[in-house]
Amino acid sequence: VLKRIILTGYPTRVHKRHATVKYMFYNPDDVRWFMPAGLTTKHGLQGNIVQSVGDHGVMKCLFNAPIKQHDTVCLALYKRVYPKLAPTG
Repeated sequence: VLKRIILTGYPTRVHKRHATVKYMFYNPDDVRWFMPAGLTTKHGLQGNIVQSVGDHGVMKCLFNAPIKQHDTVCLALYKRVYPKLAPTG
């Protein structure tokens, strides 16, 4: 059984396909850890993390089309969950 968690962040600076995203992570180590993972937006764009910026988890991202300021950036994570067995007694 898989459990799905979605991390969200908000673009603070936008220039065509590039965006600076805040509020998804809290330190640069987390940004580097999730760099190979793909990003999506609520409007259907796909993107990647390019680099970490600063000490507070801000990151630069590149998307496949121009992104809007009001869009929300999402990162879907999946975790394997083992079902609890019923007591037999």
